[in-house]
Amino acid sequence: MTNGILVPLLLSSLAGFGVFLIFAAFAVPRAALRRLQGTGAGPRVVGVAEAGILEAAITDLSRRIKPEGDDLLGRLRRSGWIYGSLPELYARRMYTALIFMITALAVSVALDFVFAAPVVPLGSAVLTTLGAVYGFWLPERTINAAIRRRRERLLKEMGFGLERIALFLASGADIADALAQTRNVGLFGEACGRLASSLSMGRSILEATEDVRKDLPHTPAFDEFLGMVTISIQQGQSLAGPFRSRARAMRGRLKLAIVEEANRAKIKVTLLTSIVILLASLIVTIVPTLILLTSEGVI
Repeated sequence: MTNGILVPLLLSSLAGFGVFLIFAAFAVPRAALRRLQGTGAGPRVVGVAEAGILEAAITDLSRRIKPEGDDLLGRLRRSGWIYGSLPELYARRMYTALIFMITALAVSVALDFVFAAPVVPLGSAVLTTLGAVYGFWLPERTINAAIRRRRERLLKEMGFGLERIALFLASGADIADALAQTRNVGLFGEACGRLASSLSMGRSILEATEDVRKDLPHTPAFDEFLGMVTISIQQGQSLAGPFRSRARAMRGRLKLAIVEEANRAKIKVTLLTSIVILLASLIVTIVPTLILLTSEGVI
């Protein structure tokens, strides 16, 4: 009876502490800081300082567990700042690790109580450790997935953006104006708009392309596009023809990818339907047989 009360109390305490860490590390500092900015300094300064200390402690612990160099900041930038800053990423690591650890502990205890499986204590320790490790690494996987999605989006939008740039170039516009007219074509258009703005402010094409390149995923096709723009500005070459042919090729690859994805979806639907039909057939075949054998006393 004592063990039945102690375990829920322990889990409740851990869950409450985890919720407190999440709330204190994120919600309290930002909400209180906004109030301070509106009303001036006052008694709330102590609360903000205490919450900031807690957030700093969590961030420092995360950084010590897995030190990172400049590459982490670069990947976070190329992901589109899926996390607003490095401290937010560090804190996110810790509280997702805590959440998955508590979840794994709850699963292990549930297996022990419901199925009478001897999970506790060794199996529970292993399961909770794996949960904490997975939770700690989950933000890294989220960043990588965001970078991959942005790269795919950039390639899809280039096929249409390049065609638009080529049309403006063919009509007599210079490269800066053609880039500016493409600023509404998604992620690729935003990059073109930034290039046009940098050029209009008198920055060199090398500085402008480097500034754009560091905020986007490494994509060979886009790097080649930036190289062509650089050569066009430096040497005065027309890019209407090359851009049009490249846009046609990229749209062709996009259509092929859509067809392949549709075929994969058809295969998945067919496989799922086959599994459902197979299970239904097994149920229709086996259940009457079992009923017959039971009635005959065989089972």
